[in-house]
Amino acid sequence: MHCFYHREQEAVGSCKSCGKGLCPECAIDLGKGLACRGRCEADVQAVIDLVDRNIRLQPAANRLIQGGGSVRIASALFFMATGAVFLFYGLTSDREMPMVLVLGVCFLAYGLFYLLWSRAIAVRAPKADA
Repeated sequence: MHCFYHREQEAVGSCKSCGKGLCPECAIDLGKGLACRGRCEADVQAVIDLVDRNIRLQPAANRLIQGGGSVRIASALFFMATGAVFLFYGLTSDREMPMVLVLGVCFLAYGLFYLLWSRAIAVRAPKADA
């Protein structure tokens, strides 16, 4: 690969922002990536900062995934209780209400699905760092 700006020069790498091949004269090493000197430095630094920030936030995200289990279980129970209320009302009402029965079954089924899915997430979630 040759330098985009100096076709006769061999590239030492490519810009992390625009992907162009760069020779030593055109490249600036920002520690975690090369950038076009005087052109893409700010963009590459923003990408590096974003990646570093996401790496720092990962332990907090893991804690949210694990700690959110009680909220997910409460939500699943709410959906199932709502479904039970719809079913009970649909079955005990003196008028025929097929839509209420369908809603009840849907809420119950979704609540059960959500509960099982929540448990699967809790099992697969990485352990939070202290």
